[in-house]
Amino acid sequence: MAALVRSGALRSVCHGWYAAADAHQGAARAIQLGGRLGCVSAVGLHGLWVPPERQVTHVRLLARSRTARPRLPGIRWCPAHGSRAVADHGIVDPLPIALASAARCVTAEHFVAILDSALHRRLCTVADLQDWLALCPLTVRRLIDRTGPAESGSESLVRFRLESLNIALRSQVRIAGVGRVDFLIGDRLVIEVDSLAHHTDLASYHRDRERDLALAALGYERIRITYHQVMDRWDWVLSRILTIIRRRGHLARGRSSGAELAR
Repeated sequence: MAALVRSGALRSVCHGWYAAADAHQGAARAIQLGGRLGCVSAVGLHGLWVPPERQVTHVRLLARSRTARPRLPGIRWCPAHGSRAVADHGIVDPLPIALASAARCVTAEHFVAILDSALHRRLCTVADLQDWLALCPLTVRRLIDRTGPAESGSESLVRFRLESLNIALRSQVRIAGVGRVDFLIGDRLVIEVDSLAHHTDLASYHRDRERDLALAALGYERIRITYHQVMDRWDWVLSRILTIIRRRGHLARGRSSGAELAR
Protein backbone atom coordinates (compact mmCIF):
# COMPACT_ATOMS: atom_id res chain seq x y z
CA MET A 1 0.00 0.00 0.00
CA ALA A 2 2.80 2.40 0.92
CA ALA A 3 4.47 1.78 -2.43
CA LEU A 4 1.24 2.63 -4.28
CA VAL A 5 0.95 5.87 -2.32
CA ARG A 6 4.58 6.77 -3.08
CA SER A 7 4.04 6.07 -6.77
CA GLY A 8 0.96 8.30 -6.88
CA ALA A 9 -1.40 5.46 -7.80
CA LEU A 10 -3.20 5.92 -4.48
CA ARG A 11 -3.63 8.83 -2.12
CA SER A 12 -4.59 8.76 1.52
CA VAL A 13 -8.04 10.27 2.09
CA CYS A 14 -8.32 9.66 5.83
CA HIS A 15 -7.41 6.93 8.30
CA GLY A 16 -7.96 3.56 6.63
CA TRP A 17 -9.20 5.02 3.33
CA TYR A 18 -7.29 5.45 0.09
CA ALA A 19 -8.43 6.76 -3.28
CA ALA A 20 -7.16 5.92 -6.75
CA ALA A 21 -6.16 8.73 -9.07
CA ASP A 22 -9.41 8.37 -11.03
CA ALA A 23 -11.67 8.03 -7.97
CA HIS A 24 -14.83 10.12 -7.84
CA GLN A 25 -13.75 13.36 -6.19
CA GLY A 26 -17.07 13.93 -4.45
CA ALA A 27 -17.05 10.47 -2.90
CA ALA A 28 -13.45 10.89 -1.74
CA ARG A 29 -14.29 14.27 -0.22
CA ALA A 30 -17.30 12.80 1.62
CA ILE A 31 -15.11 10.07 3.14
CA GLN A 32 -12.50 12.66 4.09
CA LEU A 33 -15.17 14.63 5.95
CA GLY A 34 -16.24 11.56 7.89
CA GLY A 35 -19.40 10.91 5.91
CA ARG A 36 -20.71 9.20 2.82
CA LEU A 37 -21.69 10.56 -0.56
CA GLY A 38 -25.46 10.89 -0.26
CA CYS A 39 -28.64 12.65 -1.28
CA VAL A 40 -28.60 14.28 -4.74
CA SER A 41 -24.92 13.47 -5.34
CA ALA A 42 -25.56 9.77 -4.75
CA VAL A 43 -28.73 9.88 -6.86
CA GLY A 44 -26.66 11.19 -9.76
CA LEU A 45 -24.05 8.45 -9.36
CA HIS A 46 -26.85 5.89 -9.57
CA GLY A 47 -27.47 7.21 -13.08
CA LEU A 48 -30.61 9.25 -12.43
CA TRP A 49 -31.50 12.74 -13.58
CA VAL A 50 -30.63 15.40 -11.03
CA PRO A 51 -31.39 19.12 -11.02
CA PRO A 52 -28.56 21.38 -12.17
CA GLU A 53 -26.45 22.90 -9.42
CA ARG A 54 -22.96 24.29 -9.32
CA GLN A 55 -20.19 22.24 -7.75
CA VAL A 56 -22.13 21.02 -4.72
CA THR A 57 -21.32 17.73 -2.99
CA HIS A 58 -24.07 16.31 -0.77
CA VAL A 59 -22.56 14.54 2.25
CA ARG A 60 -24.36 12.39 4.81
CA LEU A 61 -22.68 12.17 8.19
CA LEU A 62 -22.53 8.72 9.71
CA ALA A 63 -25.08 7.87 12.38
CA ARG A 64 -22.28 7.27 14.89
CA SER A 65 -20.30 10.35 13.92
CA ARG A 66 -19.82 13.12 16.46
CA THR A 67 -18.10 15.38 13.97
CA ALA A 68 -19.40 18.92 13.84
CA ARG A 69 -20.82 20.16 10.57
CA PRO A 70 -18.70 23.15 9.61
CA ARG A 71 -19.76 25.46 6.81
CA LEU A 72 -17.61 24.46 3.86
CA PRO A 73 -17.73 25.81 0.31
CA GLY A 74 -19.30 23.32 -2.07
CA ILE A 75 -20.50 20.99 0.72
CA ARG A 76 -24.09 20.40 1.77
CA TRP A 77 -24.76 18.24 4.83
CA CYS A 78 -27.79 16.01 4.28
CA PRO A 79 -29.23 13.77 7.02
CA ALA A 80 -30.76 10.45 5.97
CA HIS A 81 -34.43 11.36 6.35
CA GLY A 82 -37.20 8.79 6.29
CA SER A 83 -35.07 5.71 5.78
CA ARG A 84 -35.51 2.51 7.78
CA ALA A 85 -31.85 1.55 7.75
CA VAL A 86 -28.75 3.59 7.05
CA ALA A 87 -25.74 1.64 5.84
CA ASP A 88 -22.43 3.17 6.87
CA HIS A 89 -20.09 0.60 5.39
CA GLY A 90 -20.21 1.82 1.79
CA ILE A 91 -18.89 4.92 0.07
CA VAL A 92 -22.04 5.98 -1.79
CA ASP A 93 -25.48 5.71 -0.21
CA PRO A 94 -27.78 3.06 -1.74
CA LEU A 95 -30.61 4.44 -3.86
CA PRO A 96 -33.37 4.05 -1.21
CA ILE A 97 -31.39 6.09 1.32
CA ALA A 98 -30.30 8.65 -1.26
CA LEU A 99 -33.89 9.20 -2.44
CA ALA A 100 -35.24 9.60 1.09
CA SER A 101 -32.59 12.21 1.77
CA ALA A 102 -33.11 14.01 -1.55
CA ALA A 103 -36.81 14.37 -0.76
CA ARG A 104 -35.88 17.00 1.83
CA CYS A 105 -33.22 18.69 -0.29
CA VAL A 106 -34.92 19.45 -3.62
CA THR A 107 -38.19 21.00 -4.73
CA ALA A 108 -41.30 18.90 -5.28
CA GLU A 109 -41.05 19.11 -9.07
CA HIS A 110 -37.38 18.14 -9.04
CA PHE A 111 -38.08 15.21 -6.73
CA VAL A 112 -40.83 13.92 -9.03
CA ALA A 113 -38.41 14.21 -11.96
CA ILE A 114 -35.87 12.14 -10.00
CA LEU A 115 -38.50 9.49 -9.25
CA ASP A 116 -39.57 9.46 -12.90
CA SER A 117 -35.95 8.87 -13.86
CA ALA A 118 -35.65 5.92 -11.45
CA LEU A 119 -38.82 4.36 -12.85
CA HIS A 120 -37.80 5.02 -16.46
CA ARG A 121 -34.44 3.32 -15.90
CA ARG A 122 -36.24 0.44 -14.20
CA LEU A 123 -34.18 0.73 -11.05
CA CYS A 124 -37.36 0.37 -9.01
CA THR A 125 -41.13 0.08 -9.19
CA VAL A 126 -43.82 2.31 -7.74
CA ALA A 127 -44.23 -0.29 -4.98
CA ASP A 128 -40.50 0.01 -4.21
CA LEU A 129 -40.80 3.79 -3.93
CA GLN A 130 -43.75 3.45 -1.57
CA ASP A 131 -41.68 1.13 0.62
CA TRP A 132 -38.48 3.18 0.51
CA LEU A 133 -40.25 6.44 1.34
CA ALA A 134 -42.73 4.99 3.84
CA LEU A 135 -41.18 6.90 6.75
CA CYS A 136 -41.07 10.22 4.90
CA PRO A 137 -43.72 12.89 5.53
CA LEU A 138 -47.08 12.50 3.80
CA THR A 139 -46.31 15.43 1.51
CA VAL A 140 -43.32 13.48 0.16
CA ARG A 141 -45.18 10.18 -0.18
CA ARG A 142 -47.95 11.87 -2.14
CA LEU A 143 -45.43 12.90 -4.77
CA ILE A 144 -45.17 9.25 -5.82
CA ASP A 145 -48.68 9.66 -7.23
CA ARG A 146 -47.36 12.50 -9.41
CA THR A 147 -44.90 10.26 -11.26
CA GLY A 148 -45.51 9.23 -14.84
CA PRO A 149 -43.84 8.18 -18.08
CA ALA A 150 -40.97 10.51 -18.97
CA GLU A 151 -37.74 10.06 -20.87
CA SER A 152 -35.98 13.13 -19.45
CA GLY A 153 -36.00 15.39 -16.43
CA SER A 154 -37.19 18.36 -18.47
CA GLU A 155 -40.15 16.30 -19.72
CA SER A 156 -41.06 15.47 -16.11
CA LEU A 157 -40.92 19.13 -15.14
CA VAL A 158 -43.24 20.17 -17.96
CA ARG A 159 -45.79 17.52 -17.01
CA PHE A 160 -45.63 18.40 -13.31
CA ARG A 161 -46.07 22.12 -13.96
CA LEU A 162 -48.99 21.73 -16.36
CA GLU A 163 -50.77 19.21 -14.13
CA SER A 164 -50.28 21.56 -11.18
CA LEU A 165 -52.39 24.06 -13.15
CA ASN A 166 -55.08 21.40 -13.69
CA ILE A 167 -54.30 21.21 -17.39
CA ALA A 168 -55.39 17.77 -18.54
CA LEU A 169 -52.79 16.08 -20.70
CA ARG A 170 -51.74 12.65 -21.87
CA SER A 171 -48.12 11.52 -21.87
CA GLN A 172 -46.28 9.41 -24.45
CA VAL A 173 -49.15 9.32 -26.95
CA ARG A 174 -48.76 7.45 -30.23
CA ILE A 175 -50.03 9.26 -33.33
CA ALA A 176 -50.37 7.33 -36.58
CA GLY A 177 -47.87 8.50 -39.17
CA VAL A 178 -45.79 10.35 -36.58
CA GLY A 179 -44.95 8.02 -33.71
CA ARG A 180 -44.89 8.78 -30.02
CA VAL A 181 -45.16 12.38 -28.84
CA ASP A 182 -44.33 13.65 -25.38
CA PHE A 183 -47.69 15.25 -24.54
CA LEU A 184 -51.10 15.72 -26.09
CA ILE A 185 -53.47 18.33 -24.66
CA GLY A 186 -57.05 18.02 -25.81
CA ASP A 187 -57.40 16.68 -29.35
CA ARG A 188 -54.65 18.46 -31.23
CA LEU A 189 -52.08 20.35 -29.16
CA VAL A 190 -48.81 18.42 -29.17
CA ILE A 191 -45.96 19.44 -26.88
CA GLU A 192 -42.49 18.05 -27.48
CA VAL A 193 -39.68 18.61 -24.96
CA ASP A 194 -36.14 18.55 -26.32
CA SER A 195 -33.69 17.30 -23.70
CA LEU A 196 -29.97 18.05 -23.89
CA ALA A 197 -29.15 14.35 -24.06
CA HIS A 198 -31.26 13.29 -27.02
CA HIS A 199 -31.98 16.27 -29.28
CA THR A 200 -28.71 18.09 -29.94
CA ASP A 201 -27.13 16.03 -32.74
CA LEU A 202 -27.80 16.75 -36.41
CA ALA A 203 -29.72 13.52 -37.05
CA SER A 204 -32.10 14.24 -34.17
CA TYR A 205 -32.56 17.81 -35.40
CA HIS A 206 -33.67 16.63 -38.84
CA ARG A 207 -35.85 13.84 -37.41
CA ASP A 208 -37.64 16.29 -35.10
CA ARG A 209 -38.39 18.66 -37.99
CA GLU A 210 -39.78 15.83 -40.07
CA ARG A 211 -42.09 14.93 -37.19
CA ASP A 212 -43.19 18.56 -36.95
CA LEU A 213 -44.08 18.57 -40.65
CA ALA A 214 -46.00 15.30 -40.28
CA LEU A 215 -47.96 16.72 -37.33
CA ALA A 216 -48.74 19.91 -39.25
CA ALA A 217 -50.02 17.90 -42.21
CA LEU A 218 -52.38 16.05 -39.85
CA GLY A 219 -53.75 19.32 -38.46
CA TYR A 220 -52.04 19.33 -35.06
CA GLU A 221 -50.93 22.42 -33.19
CA ARG A 222 -47.41 21.80 -31.94
CA ILE A 223 -45.01 23.40 -29.51
CA ARG A 224 -41.37 22.33 -29.23
CA ILE A 225 -39.70 23.34 -25.96
CA THR A 226 -35.95 23.36 -25.37
CA TYR A 227 -34.19 22.43 -22.14
CA HIS A 228 -33.16 26.06 -21.70
CA GLN A 229 -36.77 27.20 -22.02
CA VAL A 230 -37.94 24.68 -19.42
CA MET A 231 -35.28 25.70 -16.92
CA ASP A 232 -34.95 29.43 -17.55
CA ARG A 233 -37.90 30.75 -19.59
CA TRP A 234 -40.86 28.74 -18.33
CA ASP A 235 -43.18 31.70 -17.72
CA TRP A 236 -42.77 32.75 -21.35
CA VAL A 237 -43.43 29.20 -22.59
CA LEU A 238 -46.47 28.78 -20.35
CA SER A 239 -48.03 32.00 -21.59
CA ARG A 240 -47.90 30.63 -25.17
CA ILE A 241 -49.45 27.32 -24.14
CA LEU A 242 -52.26 29.07 -22.28
CA THR A 243 -52.91 31.36 -25.24
CA ILE A 244 -53.51 28.33 -27.48
CA ILE A 245 -55.76 26.66 -24.91
CA ARG A 246 -57.82 29.80 -24.31
CA ARG A 247 -58.53 30.20 -28.00
CA ARG A 248 -59.45 26.49 -28.07
CA GLY A 249 -56.60 25.65 -30.38
CA HIS A 250 -56.14 22.35 -28.55
CA LEU A 251 -59.63 21.11 -29.47
CA ALA A 252 -61.11 19.64 -32.61
CA ARG A 253 -63.60 21.90 -34.32
CA GLY A 254 -67.01 21.98 -32.69
CA ARG A 255 -65.81 21.02 -29.21
CA SER A 256 -66.05 23.28 -26.16
CA SER A 257 -63.06 23.79 -23.89
CA GLY A 258 -64.37 21.54 -21.09
CA ALA A 259 -61.96 20.92 -18.22
CA GLU A 260 -58.63 21.07 -20.04
CA LEU A 261 -57.84 24.27 -18.15
CA ALA A 262 -59.11 25.07 -14.68
CA ARG A 263 -59.93 28.75 -14.46
